[in-house]
Order: sequence, then C-alpha cells, then structure tokens
Amino acid sequence: MIKLIEIKHNSENIDFYKQLYNDAFPKEERWSFDMIMENKDNNNYKSYSILDENIPIGFTVIWHLDNINYVEYLAIDKKLRGRKYGSEVLTKILNMINNKLIVIEVEPYELNETAKKRIEWYKRFGLILADYDYDMPCLDKNNKISSIKMKIMTNRNLENKEQHDNIIKILYDKIYKPRLDEIDKWK
Repeated sequence: MIKLIEIKHNSENIDFYKQLYNDAFPKEERWSFDMIMENKDNNNYKSYSILDENIPIGFTVIWHLDNINYVEYLAIDKKLRGRKYGSEVLTKILNMINNKLIVIEVEPYELNETAKKRIEWYKRFGLILADYDYDMPCLDKNNKISSIKMKIMTNRNLENKEQHDNIIKILYDKIYKPRLDEIDKWK
C-alpha cells in the first residue's frame, strides 16, 4: 500500500532521497537538496517520502500557496518505473490536494521526447497544458543564476494569460525569490 510520509532533514533514508532527486531531475531544475530539506519552518510546503509497505520508492515536494497547490517535484526510483507506482502516487496526490488549483511545471513539449512523454502522462490524469511559456529561475552549470523555459499544467483550464501570469507571480514570489535570496549560502 502506497503512503506519503513527511520527510524531515534527518529522516531515515535521506541519502536515498537525495540520490533520487539528483538522478531524476536535470541540474538546471534542481536547487540544493539541503535547501529544500531545511524548509526554515516554512509551513507552505512539505517534502514527502513515498513508501510501499514502508520501503522508500520515491519522493515529492508539495507547496500549499494562496489559492494553489504546487507539486514541485515528483520522482519514483528509476529501478521501479513502469510498475504503475507513478500513476498510483499521482492519483493519491491529486486526491489529497484537489481543494485548490493544482499546478505542475513541465519542460516545453518540443524540448525532447522525455518532455513529450511526461506531458502526455500528466494529461491522462486530467491535467491541462497552459499555452504560455515562462522563464523559471535556476542555476546554470556554473552555479550562476539563469533561467530556462518552462510551462505549467493545471487541473483546471486557465482562462487567459493574465491568470497564467498570476500563477507564475505566486511561484516566483513565494518560492523562487526566497531561494535566489539564499543561494550564496547553498552553493
């Protein structure tokens, strides 16, 4: 049975989650794992261990912001992919946080085959790809502040670009700006 249990910085299996994080996401989409785990008493987000019968199989980070729930990261151990764990976990997450607009970031469809597959997978769960790109702040290969083109998917149709841009503003103000302000500490 799949469960989500909050991860604390000193949690058992923290090395597994760190390795999974580094393996599952491109460097330019990752922040310092320690920065994510530290949390600084920020009650807006939680990192969750994904367990199957108490065996760690993945992790996710979910932000509870203003009028949105933002699933920042979701990863299943690559040795276990293809066994429907991801589908079961995403269904559980969507049911758990469906009280508000749900937002997930994805690479643009045209980027590569993996991006296409990921978007199509999320669509099977009813998520809708927004029409607009935006620049997500990140660190480049030299740990300098940069940006990459991203898109968002939501559980509700966005009515216009203004609604899209308001979501991006929330993400920037609540997540990216504080991280950028702290970045020198974590390099």
